[in-house]
Amino acid sequence: MTQEAAAAMLQKLCMHAQAFTSFVSIEPPNALLLEIRGSVKLFGSLQRLHADIDACWQQLALRSFSATAPSTLAALWLARAGEPLQIEDVEMLPGRLAKVPIACTGWDGERLQTLRAMGVTYLNELLRLPRAGLARRLNPAMVQDLDIALARQPAPRRAFVPRERFRERCDFETEIEQVAYLEKALEPLLERCARFLLKRQAGVQALQLRLRHREAPVTRVQLGLASITSERRRLTDVLCQKLTRLELKAPVRGMELISGPLRGLSASSLDAFAGLTRGGSRDSAPQLVERLRARLGEEAVYGVCLIAEHRPEAAWRRVHELRLSAAPKVPEGMIDQGMPRPVWLLSEPLPLPKPHILQGPERIESGWWDGKGVARDYYVAQTPAGRPQGGRLWVFQERQSKRWYVHGVFA
Repeated sequence: MTQEAAAAMLQKLCMHAQAFTSFVSIEPPNALLLEIRGSVKLFGSLQRLHADIDACWQQLALRSFSATAPSTLAALWLARAGEPLQIEDVEMLPGRLAKVPIACTGWDGERLQTLRAMGVTYLNELLRLPRAGLARRLNPAMVQDLDIALARQPAPRRAFVPRERFRERCDFETEIEQVAYLEKALEPLLERCARFLLKRQAGVQALQLRLRHREAPVTRVQLGLASITSERRRLTDVLCQKLTRLELKAPVRGMELISGPLRGLSASSLDAFAGLTRGGSRDSAPQLVERLRARLGEEAVYGVCLIAEHRPEAAWRRVHELRLSAAPKVPEGMIDQGMPRPVWLLSEPLPLPKPHILQGPERIESGWWDGKGVARDYYVAQTPAGRPQGGRLWVFQERQSKRWYVHGVFA
């Protein structure tokens, strides 16, 4: 079995292991580590849980060895040694690990060869050696592994997170030619998608609907959500808004609903009362954004992310995800606190006759490293004659050419 195939197999086995605990960790190339402390009470006893886990591997026709211990490495080494022990007391670890061969540690061949040359073949012989000398002659990481195995030191691990997606298709007995009937046929799919997400305490921020025709190519409808959600009402709302603008190029004989990557729900996403207004409506800012995107297009509504950059035109970028909780803070030192900044920034600075200066200057010199350097003196100026009185502009003068440009307009 190739390394890629073994990694894929371990990920599939993690899905089975998560029936016993939510915390499963992969130990390449051929082992899984399960945190079962919180599951013992649920299954009745450690012996019952251990037996159920072994039965799961037997049903999958897998030859496996398992062990239970108060530390991750102790359980791993015992399983590699073929010792199906169930150790609950930390004080028993040194004695139980005594006869485990050093090859079960998974250390590299050079260090194992050095240990064998020293006459060390089992862990009890290794544990009798002075710690300082062992760390100096071989590797401090080996001493650390011994401390972890004996539960003298914690060893945090990364939990396996399944890359699941909801994906389900349905075929119609008769072809659908009207969008209204298509929306009705989608309701069961969306209901199952919502249950799928709720069961996993997860949400999505994107959906794709594929409509299959008899002869025409598949129609793909992309759905973007303003925030992560698992609510069927929001999924249905944004999908129906999108379908109202869809013109069917051919009768639909089947469809498939595919979710984007699953993401964890925040506390606000799980709040049953979030979004309730005095009038009892559950409409929220994300729903408004989703409706606008469905009607105007995905690129018409976007968020803004600040970038630590002095050049105004390079200090922000568009982002699809909208953060609706609080306005982002301007990085400290990016703006002269004595000079105001306009809300409306022009996409490109426009030439301007010499204006009537009200405030300034603020010097901005930056960008020399990327070939788009600027050297400007910014001012707050009065609008030119002939325009409404009282208007203010954000203007700058290029230091080399001495030309004036307008870059923004104050409200």
